[in-house]
Amino acid sequence: MESAAGVNREEIIRLMLCQLSAYGYSSLSQAVATHTNVPMTTESNSRLSELVSAGLQSESRRLGGDVDGDAEMSAEHNVETGGLDLGRAAHSGAAEVPQYSTWYMTRHKGAATSAAFSRDGRYIATGSADTSLKLIEVDRVRNPQAGSTRPEDKPVIRALYNHLAEITGVAFHPNGLVLASCSADRTIKLFDLSAAYGKYSFQSFKDNHAYRSIAFHPSGEYLAAGGDGCEVRVYNVSTGKAYLLSGGAQHSAGITCVSYASSGALVGSSSRDGSVKIWDGASGKCVRTLDRAHGGQAATAVAFSHNAKYALTTGMDSRVCLWDVGSGRLVQTYEGATLDVPSAGAAFSSDEALVMVADSRLNDVVSWDTASGHLLARSAPHKQLITCIAPSPTTAAFMTCSVDECVRYWSSDDV
Repeated sequence: MESAAGVNREEIIRLMLCQLSAYGYSSLSQAVATHTNVPMTTESNSRLSELVSAGLQSESRRLGGDVDGDAEMSAEHNVETGGLDLGRAAHSGAAEVPQYSTWYMTRHKGAATSAAFSRDGRYIATGSADTSLKLIEVDRVRNPQAGSTRPEDKPVIRALYNHLAEITGVAFHPNGLVLASCSADRTIKLFDLSAAYGKYSFQSFKDNHAYRSIAFHPSGEYLAAGGDGCEVRVYNVSTGKAYLLSGGAQHSAGITCVSYASSGALVGSSSRDGSVKIWDGASGKCVRTLDRAHGGQAATAVAFSHNAKYALTTGMDSRVCLWDVGSGRLVQTYEGATLDVPSAGAAFSSDEALVMVADSRLNDVVSWDTASGHLLARSAPHKQLITCIAPSPTTAAFMTCSVDECVRYWSSDDV
């Protein structure tokens, strides 16, 4: 059956399903899929929004409307406006750090190594050196059934297996229905979270080197990966085919972290060679290299601000740095924490008012004011090394992983 515009009914519904997931309505999306008998896929979940935006602009031009040039350019390159701006933030006063406390803790059978929130903040995935993954439902953490022993009331809703060595990274597909994990066993596994009792992966990618980091393109169509090799690989999730980000500008040592900008227009990579590279997400060409970003020490992580105006990098020189992506200029540094382990990785809080990282000497979480660079607080003390910190994308909360085998959910009581 086709619509009046000649577009297949199933195609339109699938676009609607993926867009609902992008907005955080995964349960509603699944319900509509069941009612319409249109299966969910791992394809683009933002295409409907892009088509509507393009259509509205086309209609405006056709009717003689005046389309703003900057808005048209932003739509063409899918670049977000607004968001973090150091100049504006500097005049709004210092950020306040919430009083965090432990709301929940669960234990793996080996060092906990990685954690990630789903895009809507409803789920958390954790990985361990024991090769297992855990899936945690945040609502069950925040609203526990007091004294309940029923499995359906426990925050850990699933354990996943399929790796043969330490889990080194986890990432949720933007639609929330697929979880990806990478490992020192040189594989990436994809798990179908919509399957009622599935514990094993439905798809696997393999390389000649251990993987260290993975990140989904915001459309969900592609997965970037980096590891002990010098190349950043991008996989087509549907076909499994891979291509290299190159343009003659590969790193000279292993990749420690990969990340996508929220628009998908840029990919960031950090490396043991001390450099950070910014790549064009469409052409795969390197558009900027930050050589010796951390004084020649290994760069251990890179992340973009929501508007992709800034790149946040972490290095084994015990500095976190904020760079202007457009100019490559260093605009802020964050000091006062010891960051001398390969797992060190700073992140923005959900509102980007704070920069947070785990101190590898004092085993706590350090928070700085993003705009001023002032160290504001230390929180979330641990007895052993914190291997990962993952802030919630939606609220004042975060997860920590530690070599003590535990993962902990920290939140403000005011949330």
